[in-house]
Amino acid sequence: MDLRSLARPLAQLLTTARRTPLTPKRGHKTTARTKRALKIAPHDSFLPDRTAASPAADSIIYNPPASEASPAHTPFLFLPPSDPRRSAFLRIRNHPRAPAPAPTAQPPTEADMPPRMRYKHRKPRYNLQKEDVAEMKRLRAEDPIEWSVARLSQRFDCSEVFVKMAAPAPQEHLAWLKGKMDRKTARWGPMKAQAREDRKRRADLVYRGDL
Repeated sequence: MDLRSLARPLAQLLTTARRTPLTPKRGHKTTARTKRALKIAPHDSFLPDRTAASPAADSIIYNPPASEASPAHTPFLFLPPSDPRRSAFLRIRNHPRAPAPAPTAQPPTEADMPPRMRYKHRKPRYNLQKEDVAEMKRLRAEDPIEWSVARLSQRFDCSEVFVKMAAPAPQEHLAWLKGKMDRKTARWGPMKAQAREDRKRRADLVYRGDL
């Protein structure tokens, strides 16, 4: 085999590589030019027919956005049978111009009422006398840390609310508790302090009925 026939493909590859330009050139594929190239007018079949003699109202589609449901409105299916709104809705559906009948007050029966909530109620016993209240005040004033509200409630067999009303803590103990809480909050970071402020603000909104 001739050596020239073997060396010819290699020479062609080297020549092709040398002919490749090394300087970059700007092409037409830019963002603005691509948008202009793809901006094609719609076909005639997509355009509305302007020659048809139809009223203008037929070409308008009214589709308002969905509105939020009001909590003051209860659907008809969820109204109890004894609710006066059910009879009012039925009267409006059947006879829109009929006058409203006289209200008849019927007390709801036990079957119509929802089930009772089972709360843990503490029955008042009134088992404490004046001597017991005086002893409670004495213990609370002597050592409020040792005789806390929970411990006095267990000893005298009463509620913690009654202990707070009958034997409040002295002002020195309250000031000590406030200083202890201030030292604790001083070690909080910015995130925890902001979270506690947000919690307090939400509680104020709940108590005012704004939330």
